Amino acid sequence: MNLNERRYILSRFSDYYSNADFRIKSIERREFGVGNSKKIDSRHLAFGSVSEFRGYLTANTPLFVSHSAAYYHFPAATPIEKKQRIGADLIFDLDIHAEGKYAVYSRLDEAKQDVIRLLDEFLLGDFGLSKNDILIVFSGNRGYHIHVTDSEYLLLEGDERREIVNYVRGEGLRYEDFFEWGEEVPKKLYGPRPDEGGYRGRIARSIIEDPTRLAPKIFADEGRRRMFIEGIKEGDWSRSSMKLSDIPKKVANIARSLPVLSVNADAAVTHDMSKLIRVPNSIHGETALIARIVEDVEKFNPLDDALLDKKRQLSVVFNEDVPPLEIAESTFGPYKKGEKKELPESVALFYILKESASMI
Repeated sequence: MNLNERRYILSRFSDYYSNADFRIKSIERREFGVGNSKKIDSRHLAFGSVSEFRGYLTANTPLFVSHSAAYYHFPAATPIEKKQRIGADLIFDLDIHAEGKYAVYSRLDEAKQDVIRLLDEFLLGDFGLSKNDILIVFSGNRGYHIHVTDSEYLLLEGDERREIVNYVRGEGLRYEDFFEWGEEVPKKLYGPRPDEGGYRGRIARSIIEDPTRLAPKIFADEGRRRMFIEGIKEGDWSRSSMKLSDIPKKVANIARSLPVLSVNADAAVTHDMSKLIRVPNSIHGETALIARIVEDVEKFNPLDDALLDKKRQLSVVFNEDVPPLEIAESTFGPYKKGEKKELPESVALFYILKESASMI
């Protein structure tokens, strides 16, 4: 990105920030960080109001802007001990990782499914949180940030936050311990029921959905499958011609291989309260996509709803071959090195910031 491109991009970011919808809880208690050459070049910034923050972004537009998960008495103080932490939101960072510049963007729906699972199964289900205490934000690039602002979680220390994220990730679970032998003769194997909460209910529901995962040949028979499922609904895992002592281990192996049972959240982001997280509704400086607050996660399309501007056009020349990409329900590319195109401005800025294209 050359100087003229940087000036143009930052002027477009500044235009956006002049009217951006910022919803930052207790902004005067947050530490802020900004970056241009990297995501955070400088931190220990503080603002007394949204209007002051907006004025700063409009006049001193950075490529990246983040704020602390924590609330402080003195957010601009250094070193960090002098900030005097009051508490911190509980943050979950759900990202997709893929090789190359563009592969991740065809897989963003995977991150969205993780968000839905985190929300429905864990935050609303296991933890009993209210939707009013949860903020879902598209990161502007590879995934989503989930902010839990419930006061019950505000004072949790790092180790307690680590326990929560490990639970969400399914780490340290012994699925074999979900089973026990009855006293009767012949002995029966008892285990989780689908109507139970937490991982017990999740694993029971996943087995009911497809018992052939346990024994493909046995449960290919509809009668045997139905009898086994009815047993699981009552917590009785004995209604099978399988060797019963094999079931706990087989279930454990299945559970560890099923991503639908857990959520792959970045543990470091959740337990480290000194981390800064991208400001909701700010712009991601590597993509020109807005870190949009998500009101309806089911309907949200990041490569449409997070675009900066859908009306303007901008001409570019490609610096490298680029694969096809679905943006705003249209296919862009593939493009060859040296090819010139007039594109929607948001798409052009995306390619420029990826260093795949240059302004003409």
